[in-house]
Amino acid sequence: MANVQSKQDAIINGSGTIGTGRYDDVKISGSGRILGDILCHEVKVSGSAKFNGKVETEYFNCSGSAKCLSDVEAKKINVSGSASIDGKVSGGDVNISGSFKTKGDLNVQSIHVSGSMKTTGLVKAEVINIKGSLSTEKGSECEVFTAKGHLSMNGLLNAENVKITHGGYSYHSGFSYIPEIGGETIEISRFDDSNVFSRLFTKIFNNRTNFKADVIEGSAVKVDYTTASVVRGDAVTIGPKCDIDLVEYTEDVQIHPSAKVKNVKKLEL
Repeated sequence: MANVQSKQDAIINGSGTIGTGRYDDVKISGSGRILGDILCHEVKVSGSAKFNGKVETEYFNCSGSAKCLSDVEAKKINVSGSASIDGKVSGGDVNISGSFKTKGDLNVQSIHVSGSMKTTGLVKAEVINIKGSLSTEKGSECEVFTAKGHLSMNGLLNAENVKITHGGYSYHSGFSYIPEIGGETIEISRFDDSNVFSRLFTKIFNNRTNFKADVIEGSAVKVDYTTASVVRGDAVTIGPKCDIDLVEYTEDVQIHPSAKVKNVKKLEL
């Protein structure tokens, strides 16, 4: 049962419930249910917890299993276990090394994923860094987007700077796919130039990884091992093993001999 140590603390070590209220720390190491909205300094879940109301906290830490039926607002969210949020997520830094699922939009400062993140909402952040798996239904908006892993989006990826490394991660099945990418500088490569193991792995599993997009548009665009309908930019570099229907450029274009490009068009300013 719940042990409320003071008016500001709520702790569940076994099985219990916590009511609506303001707390200092909310800690659940057993099996707990939070009945309504809570406002607190820290939420820490190392067991199993279900939140029926809105959660407002400085820190949301989950190394166990958490289910939130409403919105979550936190300055820092750390998930090394499993967390599912039905509402919107807002606040500061989000760090995911476990499994993280949301149904609402995310509007935060930064997102770092080394595990798995899946959302049916729109993702907004200043910085998004993916080293695992990211799946979104409505796309993403950020200043800087870097990814090494598996990506699946049904909407626009809009960022000032985009760097995607899509090779060397065979534990994800299928292609990475983003329908539309827009930004200033866009680089999509099959392996990390600084990683010798990644280069070797990519050569061994030559046909197991690829990246697909419908439209890629930016000022400076560089892609390899990529399939796309349209690649458009001021300076465009089409690297090895690309399959592009149309390349449009205003200043410069370079095409690797092994790339397949059906049409190339210079746009007049």
